Amino acid sequence: MAKRFKKSDWLAFGLGELASKGPEALRVKELCTAADKTVGSFYHHFEDQAAFIDALMEYWHETFTQPVINALEEVDDAQERAQELSDLATKLDPSIEVGIRHLASQNAQVQQAVERVDRQRIDYVTHMYATRFEIEADKASLLAQLEYAAFVGAQHVFKEHYTTVGPKLSDLLQSALEAKFLD
Repeated sequence: MAKRFKKSDWLAFGLGELASKGPEALRVKELCTAADKTVGSFYHHFEDQAAFIDALMEYWHETFTQPVINALEEVDDAQERAQELSDLATKLDPSIEVGIRHLASQNAQVQQAVERVDRQRIDYVTHMYATRFEIEADKASLLAQLEYAAFVGAQHVFKEHYTTVGPKLSDLLQSALEAKFLD
């Protein structure tokens, strides 16, 4: 007998479908067909597609943003924290991040969720830079925005090679920042 899908299974599956096939794969019928599950199974967990999308955005945040921030809170050394952030960020699956942003371009509720996650990520890096480099918040914020724009852009531009290119770009940026602010 086929395994029953729990809510978390639907969300993980949906994120994978979004990453590999794009937003069209999140239509209820397409999702159920791809999962080889009934529409009733889907509606057992979600009121409608909008509720699924809401849950998917929360799942994305809880799976790919909050654990990174929580892990970084455990690291005391500022340079070590920056390296850990780089390591964790460049291990994110770029196809998921690109898929989420593609969906956001078509869906206002997803766009709002992406903006909240972007703000949380940028705020974290801003605080990290202000503390690590002992610079004013405005400058730290601009640096964080620059790094985040490079991070998001690299996921799009180097999608197929991001896991090798991303760490190199991050290391180069961190070296430049250290040379500017720590020497």
